[in-house]
Amino acid sequence: MAAVESRENIVKRAHQRVRSLFLAIVSMLAAGCSASSGEATSNTEPEAEVGVVQQELTANALTKKQASLVLKLVDDICGDSWCEGDHNFHFDQIQCTRPCGKSPGTCRLTFRLFPYDSDLSTGPTYAHTCKTAGFTGFGSLVETAPNGYQSLDWDFYDALSGCISEFESTLPPI
Repeated sequence: MAAVESRENIVKRAHQRVRSLFLAIVSMLAAGCSASSGEATSNTEPEAEVGVVQQELTANALTKKQASLVLKLVDDICGDSWCEGDHNFHFDQIQCTRPCGKSPGTCRLTFRLFPYDSDLSTGPTYAHTCKTAGFTGFGSLVETAPNGYQSLDWDFYDALSGCISEFESTLPPI
Protein backbone atom coordinates (compact mmCIF):
# COMPACT_ATOMS: atom_id res chain seq x y z
CA MET A 1 0.00 0.00 0.00
CA ALA A 2 2.93 2.34 0.71
CA ALA A 3 4.05 1.99 -2.92
CA VAL A 4 0.61 3.19 -4.14
CA GLU A 5 0.67 6.21 -1.84
CA SER A 6 4.17 6.99 -3.02
CA ARG A 7 2.99 6.93 -6.64
CA GLU A 8 0.08 9.24 -5.75
CA ASN A 9 2.52 11.67 -4.11
CA ILE A 10 4.75 11.51 -7.16
CA VAL A 11 1.79 12.25 -9.43
CA LYS A 12 0.72 15.18 -7.21
CA ARG A 13 4.22 16.67 -7.22
CA ALA A 14 4.48 16.23 -10.98
CA HIS A 15 1.11 17.93 -11.41
CA GLN A 16 2.28 20.85 -9.25
CA ARG A 17 5.48 21.18 -11.28
CA VAL A 18 3.57 21.13 -14.57
CA ARG A 19 1.16 23.76 -13.21
CA SER A 20 4.06 25.97 -12.06
CA LEU A 21 5.74 25.57 -15.45
CA PHE A 22 2.49 26.46 -17.22
CA LEU A 23 2.09 29.62 -15.11
CA ALA A 24 5.69 30.58 -15.79
CA ILE A 25 5.20 30.15 -19.56
CA VAL A 26 1.97 32.18 -19.49
CA SER A 27 3.77 34.91 -17.53
CA MET A 28 6.61 35.03 -20.08
CA LEU A 29 4.18 35.17 -23.00
CA ALA A 30 2.19 37.91 -21.31
CA ALA A 31 5.32 39.91 -20.69
CA GLY A 32 6.44 39.42 -24.28
CA CYS A 33 3.15 40.57 -25.80
CA SER A 34 2.19 43.28 -23.36
CA ALA A 35 3.65 46.73 -23.43
CA SER A 36 4.70 48.68 -20.42
CA SER A 37 2.72 51.89 -20.18
CA GLY A 38 5.55 53.56 -18.32
CA GLU A 39 3.69 53.48 -15.02
CA ALA A 40 5.10 51.35 -12.27
CA THR A 41 2.93 48.77 -10.58
CA SER A 42 3.84 46.59 -7.66
CA ASN A 43 2.26 43.39 -6.46
CA THR A 44 4.16 41.27 -3.98
CA GLU A 45 1.28 38.98 -3.01
CA PRO A 46 2.15 35.40 -4.08
CA GLU A 47 -1.51 34.42 -4.39
CA ALA A 48 -2.03 37.21 -6.94
CA GLU A 49 0.21 35.53 -9.55
CA VAL A 50 -2.63 34.72 -11.95
CA GLY A 51 -4.17 38.17 -11.45
CA VAL A 52 -0.88 39.82 -12.37
CA VAL A 53 -0.68 37.81 -15.58
CA GLN A 54 -4.25 38.79 -16.45
CA GLN A 55 -3.51 42.46 -15.73
CA GLU A 56 -0.44 42.36 -17.98
CA LEU A 57 -2.49 40.89 -20.80
CA THR A 58 -4.98 43.76 -20.60
CA ALA A 59 -2.56 46.60 -19.78
CA ASN A 60 -3.08 49.73 -21.85
CA ALA A 61 -0.33 50.20 -24.42
CA LEU A 62 -0.80 53.96 -24.01
CA THR A 63 0.47 55.98 -21.08
CA LYS A 64 -2.11 58.00 -19.15
CA LYS A 65 -0.78 61.15 -20.81
CA GLN A 66 -1.10 59.64 -24.31
CA ALA A 67 -4.60 58.30 -23.60
CA SER A 68 -5.67 61.71 -22.27
CA LEU A 69 -4.35 63.42 -25.39
CA VAL A 70 -6.16 60.97 -27.69
CA LEU A 71 -9.44 61.55 -25.80
CA LYS A 72 -8.92 65.33 -26.01
CA LEU A 73 -8.24 65.19 -29.76
CA VAL A 74 -11.31 62.98 -30.32
CA ASP A 75 -13.42 65.42 -28.29
CA ASP A 76 -11.94 68.42 -30.15
CA ILE A 77 -12.77 67.02 -33.58
CA CYS A 78 -16.19 65.88 -32.43
CA GLY A 79 -17.65 69.39 -32.83
CA ASP A 80 -16.74 69.36 -36.52
CA SER A 81 -18.04 65.87 -37.22
CA TRP A 82 -20.20 63.46 -35.20
CA CYS A 83 -21.29 65.99 -32.57
CA GLU A 84 -23.16 68.08 -35.13
CA GLY A 85 -26.09 65.65 -34.86
CA ASP A 86 -28.80 65.23 -32.23
CA HIS A 87 -26.58 64.03 -29.39
CA ASN A 88 -23.86 65.23 -27.05
CA PHE A 89 -20.87 62.97 -26.57
CA HIS A 90 -18.73 62.10 -23.58
CA PHE A 91 -15.55 60.17 -24.39
CA ASP A 92 -14.64 58.06 -21.37
CA GLN A 93 -11.66 55.84 -22.12
CA ILE A 94 -9.27 54.58 -24.77
CA GLN A 95 -7.63 51.19 -24.20
CA CYS A 96 -5.11 49.82 -26.70
CA THR A 97 -3.24 46.55 -27.08
CA ARG A 98 -0.09 46.13 -29.14
CA PRO A 99 0.17 43.56 -31.93
CA CYS A 100 1.41 40.19 -30.75
CA GLY A 101 2.48 37.58 -33.25
CA LYS A 102 -0.20 37.42 -35.93
CA SER A 103 -2.79 39.18 -33.74
CA PRO A 104 -3.16 42.83 -34.81
CA GLY A 105 -3.07 45.64 -32.28
CA THR A 106 -6.44 47.17 -31.48
CA CYS A 107 -7.93 50.09 -29.57
CA ARG A 108 -11.28 50.39 -27.83
CA LEU A 109 -12.81 53.84 -27.42
CA THR A 110 -15.60 53.88 -24.85
CA PHE A 111 -18.08 56.75 -24.96
CA ARG A 112 -21.61 57.81 -24.10
CA LEU A 113 -24.18 59.72 -26.14
CA PHE A 114 -27.06 61.68 -24.66
CA PRO A 115 -29.69 64.07 -26.12
CA TYR A 116 -28.86 67.79 -26.18
CA ASP A 117 -31.73 68.59 -23.82
CA SER A 118 -30.34 66.30 -21.10
CA ASP A 119 -27.03 65.54 -19.47
CA LEU A 120 -25.07 62.51 -18.31
CA SER A 121 -26.76 62.45 -14.91
CA THR A 122 -30.37 62.80 -16.12
CA GLY A 123 -30.12 60.71 -19.26
CA PRO A 124 -31.06 58.89 -21.22
CA THR A 125 -27.51 57.91 -22.12
CA TYR A 126 -26.36 55.36 -24.65
CA ALA A 127 -22.97 53.74 -24.01
CA HIS A 128 -20.90 52.18 -26.75
CA THR A 129 -17.36 50.99 -27.49
CA CYS A 130 -15.73 51.32 -30.89
CA LYS A 131 -13.00 48.79 -31.62
CA THR A 132 -10.44 49.85 -34.21
CA ALA A 133 -7.68 47.74 -35.73
CA GLY A 134 -4.21 48.67 -36.88
CA PHE A 135 -2.75 49.93 -33.60
CA THR A 136 1.04 49.90 -33.73
CA GLY A 137 1.75 52.59 -31.16
CA PHE A 138 0.82 56.15 -30.25
CA GLY A 139 1.82 57.34 -33.73
CA SER A 140 -0.91 55.20 -35.31
CA LEU A 141 -3.51 57.29 -33.42
CA VAL A 142 -1.95 60.75 -33.35
CA GLU A 143 0.06 62.51 -36.04
CA THR A 144 2.57 65.11 -34.92
CA ALA A 145 3.56 67.78 -37.42
CA PRO A 146 7.15 69.12 -37.55
CA ASN A 147 5.93 72.27 -35.74
CA GLY A 148 4.52 70.12 -32.89
CA TYR A 149 0.85 70.38 -33.85
CA GLN A 150 -0.97 67.13 -33.07
CA SER A 151 -4.10 65.72 -34.69
CA LEU A 152 -5.82 62.37 -35.04
CA ASP A 153 -4.35 59.99 -37.58
CA TRP A 154 -6.65 59.88 -40.61
CA ASP A 155 -7.12 56.07 -40.60
CA PHE A 156 -8.01 56.11 -36.90
CA TYR A 157 -10.42 59.02 -37.39
CA ASP A 158 -12.02 57.29 -40.37
CA ALA A 159 -12.50 54.04 -38.41
CA LEU A 160 -14.08 55.95 -35.49
CA SER A 161 -16.35 57.87 -37.86
CA GLY A 162 -17.72 54.67 -39.35
CA CYS A 163 -18.28 53.06 -35.96
CA ILE A 164 -19.92 56.13 -34.40
CA SER A 165 -22.17 56.75 -37.42
CA GLU A 166 -23.28 53.11 -37.43
CA PHE A 167 -24.05 53.25 -33.69
CA GLU A 168 -25.99 56.52 -34.01
CA SER A 169 -28.17 54.96 -36.72
CA THR A 170 -29.37 52.35 -34.20
CA LEU A 171 -30.54 54.88 -31.59
CA PRO A 172 -34.22 55.73 -31.15
CA PRO A 173 -35.33 59.03 -32.71
CA ILE A 174 -35.28 62.08 -30.44
